[in-house]
Amino acid sequence: MTNSWFPSGKEVRDGWRLDIVSLLAVIGESAMADHSQTMTSSWMCMLPRIIPAPQVLLKSSRPSRMPQVNAAVVGVHNGVYVQSLNFFPNIIHPIENLKPFEFKVFVIKHRNASPPVVTPPTPANKQRQVSASSSIETSHLESGTTLQPRRRDTLRARITHRGTNVDDKKPHVPARFWSPLNCLSLISFFLTIGLFIWAILTHDGTACVALFTISLASSIVGYASYWSPALMNRNNNSKVPLGDVVIRTREGAFIVVRCDEEVARELYNGTEECQYYVDTDPYRVLVGIGTCLLMISVVLLGNCDFQMQISIGASYIVLNGAYWGVALMNKRRFWDLSSYEWTDVTPESAQGAYLEQDANDVEGRPSFTRTLWYAIRETKKIGWVKTSGAAPTTAKWAKWLEKAEDAAIRGDWRWDAVRQKDATVGESDSVPQAEAAFKDTATEHAPAVQVPMQDRIDTE
Repeated sequence: MTNSWFPSGKEVRDGWRLDIVSLLAVIGESAMADHSQTMTSSWMCMLPRIIPAPQVLLKSSRPSRMPQVNAAVVGVHNGVYVQSLNFFPNIIHPIENLKPFEFKVFVIKHRNASPPVVTPPTPANKQRQVSASSSIETSHLESGTTLQPRRRDTLRARITHRGTNVDDKKPHVPARFWSPLNCLSLISFFLTIGLFIWAILTHDGTACVALFTISLASSIVGYASYWSPALMNRNNNSKVPLGDVVIRTREGAFIVVRCDEEVARELYNGTEECQYYVDTDPYRVLVGIGTCLLMISVVLLGNCDFQMQISIGASYIVLNGAYWGVALMNKRRFWDLSSYEWTDVTPESAQGAYLEQDANDVEGRPSFTRTLWYAIRETKKIGWVKTSGAAPTTAKWAKWLEKAEDAAIRGDWRWDAVRQKDATVGESDSVPQAEAAFKDTATEHAPAVQVPMQDRIDTE
């Protein structure tokens, strides 16, 4: 019996053998699953290289849309209502970071857009009176802005977008050229070249074949999965209302986005499609070839020389750690959103909507009613409240909404929304349900339409 606590030396044996190093090639699936869709949106996914857990890309089907999160998204002027927030606007203003009853206002526009040409209103239009509770502002339809020609991309944007646009008719959001994932792809590519040269210098034919097959598999599967995110856009020059949007979370936070209809269609009201370069049937054939190559390479990796097993194993350990670390970074580092510019213009009086200013005053405590009033005050409309079911659909709440709209239109920012709600509805947010057991008040205390539990939806 040896006195050493750990084994020393290496096993010298002729013939084939299976070692544990091959498992390192397929470990790290959880981190790679988070990166798979983002990684395959760049042409660098086709570089021949070793990647941790390549089986993540070997799927029988591909996502048809970008991931979404649950939220109530409604157009202030156009009345469009959807129950999910698209992927890219959630990068611009992540709703996961919002605190309960928080309030935000953003202005989003195209970075290189021409200034809108406003048609002067006619005397007939000036005399028109638009209903205050309407969800669509007719004046914007008749004397609003005209659709402008598509913005011109800068030279840098054209270089970044090259090879990413499948359909020139739709706007695309490409991956950043120097994103962390692209940098890792380049590092892995050069690392694979270094390992291959080292295998040649050490006359390890098994390692050469193993590195070649696993690199070829990554290139084939990367090409089969290569895609581009396409956004919806307007195809005609008809006049449309403004595209302002209100977003409500399950926790009672609100975001008001000021934008034109083109931005709203691209980011909020439309769908984010995944446009693939390879059709479904060829994709499945390529994935089958990649699967066979991966299985062969795993067997070969276990039969490399001892020094190559150390080198390849160490490379996989480093890459696994790097991909895990990249998963902690902000998603803005991965996508090129340079076509848009956004500004946080939240009014100072509403920046602390989630904070308690005065515990002895109902107007100074954070509540759903107060934050809802901030949103109405910003939009000066209540049609979107009714469309999205942000408030109970009762006569008392309808009366309060009318009062809130009147106060917003006349610019009364100090209107006591919570007190008026208590007086109109008859029950305060702070009164427990047990104290109001003598009457059914359930319909007065919950929005008509609840936002589902926050969840990440991957549409296949």
